[in-house]
Amino acid sequence: MKHVIILLNMMMLSAQPIILYKNCTIYENPNANGIFVQNGKILSIEDDAVSDPDSVIDLQGGFIYPGFTDAHLHLAGLGKSLEQLNLVGTTSPEEILTILDDDISNSEDWITGRGWDQNDWEIKQFPDKNMLDAVVPDLPVFLRRIDGHAAWVNSKALDIAGITSESSDPKGGRILKDSHGEPTGIMIDNAVDLISSHIPKDGIEDKKRHILKSQTLLHSLGITAIHEPGVGVTVVSALKQLRDDGLLNIRVYAMLDDNPGLVKPFLKSGFESGDFLQFKSVKIYFDGALGSRGAALLEPYSDDGGNMGLFLTNPDSVIAKVREINFAGFQANIHCIGDRANRTALDIFEAHGNPHLRNRIEHAQILHPDDIPRFSRLGVIPSMQPTHCTSDMPWAEERLGSHRIKGAYAWQSLIRAGSMIPAGSDAPIEHPDPIAGIYAAVTRQDKSGNPKQGWAPEERMTMQQVISAFTEWPAFASFQEHRLGKIEAGFFADFTVLSHPIESLSGAEILTTDVLFTIVNGKIVYTQPK
Repeated sequence: MKHVIILLNMMMLSAQPIILYKNCTIYENPNANGIFVQNGKILSIEDDAVSDPDSVIDLQGGFIYPGFTDAHLHLAGLGKSLEQLNLVGTTSPEEILTILDDDISNSEDWITGRGWDQNDWEIKQFPDKNMLDAVVPDLPVFLRRIDGHAAWVNSKALDIAGITSESSDPKGGRILKDSHGEPTGIMIDNAVDLISSHIPKDGIEDKKRHILKSQTLLHSLGITAIHEPGVGVTVVSALKQLRDDGLLNIRVYAMLDDNPGLVKPFLKSGFESGDFLQFKSVKIYFDGALGSRGAALLEPYSDDGGNMGLFLTNPDSVIAKVREINFAGFQANIHCIGDRANRTALDIFEAHGNPHLRNRIEHAQILHPDDIPRFSRLGVIPSMQPTHCTSDMPWAEERLGSHRIKGAYAWQSLIRAGSMIPAGSDAPIEHPDPIAGIYAAVTRQDKSGNPKQGWAPEERMTMQQVISAFTEWPAFASFQEHRLGKIEAGFFADFTVLSHPIESLSGAEILTTDVLFTIVNGKIVYTQPK
């Protein structure tokens, strides 16, 4: 009976329609102009043996690429950011106060927002609670910095959290205080949690709504798969429910949040694999961010002498976590921004990690030159975000100095040393548009074309490298190189269809490229509006 059931299932699968996607130019296969798809996978490329497809879809002369993957994106966080005050690109605290003033009438509880960056302001200093108090004295205000590693809050939020002049810094965090010892309203790294823990938590339905909002946006940008770093209990449940309900139409490689209550059951039962959702890795936070001076550096900040940044997690604890995670067969992915964090993480992987598990360092932004070849030698993958470079370049040298900046965002040096770099956006910290990421990687310029020769142009990626960074390399980094990242028979039928052959473009031309179609599992999930 079992064999009969298997045979019937195979017959049902084989009975699914064959779709021909035609009138397109296929990346790295210029002589073909059609792809046959069945059961969500590529059946053949311009295969004359299949002459009678069940349906034909005209791609209108588009240029078809393996579906773009964002290798570091917060899916639920991105969706939530679409419902909060958007402070990205604000040029002064006064502009933010105007936005707040306009929003007060819509708020009955906490006012939350994200995206401010004091480095974009004329006076590049942290703001204070008094500015917020003048506009919103009676409701708590919580505004995350763009990198998520700092928050600006008002006095009402401090009162709710019980933060006073007597409050001590938490381990791995700082409560900034003025010359009189009073909290200024700026919380750094783990100190952010002292406030955020009092904000009402999102439930599963909230997370599902956030994920679906992100999915719609990402499809419009040509993204077919993402790697999500640090999913918590509620997001895990939301993802599973969406998958089971057939609503998850983007492939998610989820890194579990470093929470023992979540992680230990997974490590005991083993990883979970599926076509649309996988749990095979764990994300560990190690240091803070460069913009808020929390990244752990080997030497003090050039613009903040005596400050060498923060370890959010004790190195001895990271050793124990890596051992446990790798012993269970899971990939360990460590958040590292500063050169001290990166070096320490590499030391930990070298002494305690399993090189066959493709352990990763997420961000790998600031590296000592001696550590660049260690990534390839140790089998550690640097997962990096090109637009972090172009966002940070106006002020990064102030933080690091002229000598140390040479190890910043060192893409080409890593590639020459034998590494592949899966690329992402870190949305909602950056906008998730992969076209913008490709432009940043090959130019190292802002969207106005500055600096003219590119910032540290020797570290630019080639166009072929950056296409791999959004396709093949994330597939390898998630153990999916045999089914994702290429247009080949047997691979998933995930395609990004562009208006131009991006590999033939340069400079600002890249930014004129549109997404015509996004195809996931052989089905069109986005069509450019007419």
